[in-house]
Amino acid sequence: MNLNQFPNEVLCCIFDYLPWKERQRVSLVCGRWNAIINSEHFLRHQKLVLYNCSKAKFFYGVSDQLLRRQKCIEFNSNAMLDTEELLQTVGATFGGGEAMVESLTLNMRSEHRAAFELIVANLPKLAHLRELKISANEGLSKGLVISSACLERANISFYQNSLCVLDTPRLHTLHLTVRYRSEMELLKAVSAQLTELEVSFISKDHVASLFECDFRSLRVLAIALKNDKYISYGSPTLAKPMDMDGVFTRTIGGLQSLSIIDMCCIFDLDFLQMFTHATSLTALAINNIKLVNEVHDFINSFRKLEYLNLDGCTTSNDEPKRLDLPVLRTLVLPHKHNPLFSITELETLTTLYYSNALKTKTNFIEKMAKAFANLQFLHVQNFDYELDSNAFVSLNLLSKLRVLTIKDMSVSCQVFANCKTVPHLERLVLDTIVTEVSILETIP
Repeated sequence: MNLNQFPNEVLCCIFDYLPWKERQRVSLVCGRWNAIINSEHFLRHQKLVLYNCSKAKFFYGVSDQLLRRQKCIEFNSNAMLDTEELLQTVGATFGGGEAMVESLTLNMRSEHRAAFELIVANLPKLAHLRELKISANEGLSKGLVISSACLERANISFYQNSLCVLDTPRLHTLHLTVRYRSEMELLKAVSAQLTELEVSFISKDHVASLFECDFRSLRVLAIALKNDKYISYGSPTLAKPMDMDGVFTRTIGGLQSLSIIDMCCIFDLDFLQMFTHATSLTALAINNIKLVNEVHDFINSFRKLEYLNLDGCTTSNDEPKRLDLPVLRTLVLPHKHNPLFSITELETLTTLYYSNALKTKTNFIEKMAKAFANLQFLHVQNFDYELDSNAFVSLNLLSKLRVLTIKDMSVSCQVFANCKTVPHLERLVLDTIVTEVSILETIP
């Protein structure tokens, strides 16, 4: 098939349904690529990704008119980014103040400083810019100033130490990767205006500095501590004692959603206690933390919780404990959970994510029906052993169940063979490791 025989309108429609990598291949054999990429139709509602697949050929024809009308643009480092043609195009596009871009992504290597600095220098002229993502491995010795009167969301990650200042009065959402002290200084400078913060700590030495920030406007906080197998770290509270009466605890009262992912297993009770003043919490996720008695009491202290995620947590083997959360609606259980929740009853719970590490588990539905009488959404996932044919014998006891999802596990093809009729079930999703067509024949 000769693509060059089709009119531009037809080619544009074809390109609309092609993944970006396929468009690259097509562009290399289409003689009218220049006219198509600059047409009014092409990529009108999609992201323009600028990088070359085969030398300069893919970049040929990218005009300032094309860049000016795009709302979502992504720059990726390649051999073309510092060419005079592209630099002139970017300067003409962003320098005139007419660009319509709302979301801008910069994935830049150190050898493309000219293009990086040119784009950043023109950020104040982008009147429609709402979102900026920067991932750069360049160490900027002179520092970097990101200035924008309209920027609302930023995602920043530097692989080398770079002094960065945000002059962004409307910024409310920040995703920040912390490797150096300079990133924590950046965070402290803008923390008071943020309503949502997602911070990933690569260097554990800077975790404690989080508690020096003013979070008077913060509503959503996600903390992730990535694993570094080469370095042994102790608790951040031992390295730097926490101030329970400091600016963090005084301003955290409005926080509504908190997520803590600890891949290094160093967050202890002293760390968690810094969040006890977040009395407005409605959503809490604590992952990869041991659920000892004190942590259990910490969870129960948040009386307004509607969502609780304990995925990846481990439980102690002492006496059973009760979740006492009067308005909880969604619960994600840890993989090994029997000692923790064997006597828990939650009348308000409507959604449950359930996993199990036990070999014998044919009676878990009966336990659910007793503990969670109003359950409507059940997600069964990540069982260590195959879900046998008697697992859903008592499924009808969940009298209000509307949605059942089974995923990421092996199941018996006769899993529904002994299941009684469940007329109230509206949706069944099977995304299992072993699923036979014959499983559908046994559904009542």
